Amino acid sequence: MGASESGKASFRQTGRVIPAHLHAAYQRYVVQQHGRFLLAINFIAMIAYDLYVFADALLIPDMAWESLALRIGLSLIGLVNIYLVFWRSRNVLLMDMLMPVHDIISTIAWFELLKRSTSPDVPTFVYASVVFIILANLGARYSFRGILACSCAISAIILYNLWLLHDGQSKPLLVFSIAYLPVLLFSLFISWTNISGVRLAFLDDQEKQRQRDELAALNQRLSEQASTDALTGVGNRRAFDLALQEHWQQMQRNGRPFSLLLLDIDFFKPFNDHYGHQVGDQCLRHVADCISNSLRHGQGEMYRYGGEEFVILLQITDADELNTLAERLREQVASLAIEHRHRPDALNRLTISIGASTTQAAGVHQAQDLFAHCDRLLYQAKQLGRNRVCSQTLQAQAV
Repeated sequence: MGASESGKASFRQTGRVIPAHLHAAYQRYVVQQHGRFLLAINFIAMIAYDLYVFADALLIPDMAWESLALRIGLSLIGLVNIYLVFWRSRNVLLMDMLMPVHDIISTIAWFELLKRSTSPDVPTFVYASVVFIILANLGARYSFRGILACSCAISAIILYNLWLLHDGQSKPLLVFSIAYLPVLLFSLFISWTNISGVRLAFLDDQEKQRQRDELAALNQRLSEQASTDALTGVGNRRAFDLALQEHWQQMQRNGRPFSLLLLDIDFFKPFNDHYGHQVGDQCLRHVADCISNSLRHGQGEMYRYGGEEFVILLQITDADELNTLAERLREQVASLAIEHRHRPDALNRLTISIGASTTQAAGVHQAQDLFAHCDRLLYQAKQLGRNRVCSQTLQAQAV
């Protein structure tokens, strides 16, 4: 099973359960996607609760002023809590449970008004208490356990106060329960469905993000493979051609020149013929690693141009500095002390020759001119005996 298929299977197995390592991401998701809804539902519930002052004035007129004062006081407290939770804390559980908790307090306060009223409409008015459970259950988006606990608390408050209002008579309580229970169960089912939908949407979003990350990683690997020499791990010729043009264009924009080193392993064909291709490949890797490690971070970019030839693009503008670096690289390769007993000059160790030039050299008018200039200098180094550096300003040097 591939990585993509195993990831999908993992999400199918978890279902609506959020894995522990995704809890923090899930909380951020709920706040980002449903924070505005949770804020809005708090204000909607508060407005609905305040509008009930008119119903109180009509059905329990003896408690009208107390109702007005109570609702104003609870609304002010609610506004403060909304500010603290949604603009200060930003805790997703508090944001999700704030309105249900306010509902619990409002239920208690409302029944206190009913118990103090002498209105004959109180037994009928108590049926309006189903609004509390509906608002509480339909507003949650994060914690079903939390809303279940709040629903139990609201239901207990309603049924207990109803029992008190009817002096412990069971029949009114039973009749109310017959009407109340379906509303409770239905609203809880809707709440569970809503919360499950949020969780599934989050898991689906995570799965899509995982697929996007996998695709991006795959594209990155393909891009690296397309621009990397498989044997040595440095850039390939295609990558060099693109980089050379990019450097040239940057130089035209900012006026900052750059440099190029073209190096070749001396007498590599007889080395390959006598020691074998596997040893030859290993030699190429050693040389590439040696040169790459000798360059300071960000100093240059190395590419395998083909066969035993390598090129290095450098952010160096001074010809003397370039020559010094080229000499150091030549010495580093020589210090590897790779045996080469089949070279015609009997030096018996592996060496390199280098052609070095900056874009400031005479006759360099475009990117390919720079490469051609380095190629001529490399040819000159070989003609002069190899194991040398030939640069645009200095004569060939050898050790």
